[in-house]
Amino acid sequence: MDIVPGTAADDGLLVQHYLAIWESYETPRDHLLPDAEAQVRGFIEEARKHRKLGAFFAFVGKKCVGSTACNLYVSPYPVVKKPEYQLDGYIWHVFVDAGYRGRGIATGLVDAARSYLASIGCTRAILHSSDAGERVYLRAGFELAKEMRVPLR
Repeated sequence: MDIVPGTAADDGLLVQHYLAIWESYETPRDHLLPDAEAQVRGFIEEARKHRKLGAFFAFVGKKCVGSTACNLYVSPYPVVKKPEYQLDGYIWHVFVDAGYRGRGIATGLVDAARSYLASIGCTRAILHSSDAGERVYLRAGFELAKEMRVPLR
């Protein structure tokens, strides 16, 4: 397996992989926005321009079997610590083709994202995990954090 950095030329594949994640969650297609692809592409472009987007692709031979994307975290609350003490990065996308899961590819992708975030000065990496990904992230050193939710409708 090889992990390689992505460029803007790879955005179409990154979009495809991100939407495949939602498909793997069995999200009905009609629950997605009609312009979901454009939304993801716009997010990627904005993150590249303003939040130091990092993208990585996993190859087995010549076949791309996975990808990840990360960028500087946009806090939903005021940040008061200096960046040298708190500069968070966010891994918002980890995808591995179903036929290639269980081979360490997700771990390799997460390691690439963590290294990238550290290289741009991040002091911590944050991600939200699916149930399926939780073991991978725990093995990679992530800790469970408390997030509380309540349905509003």
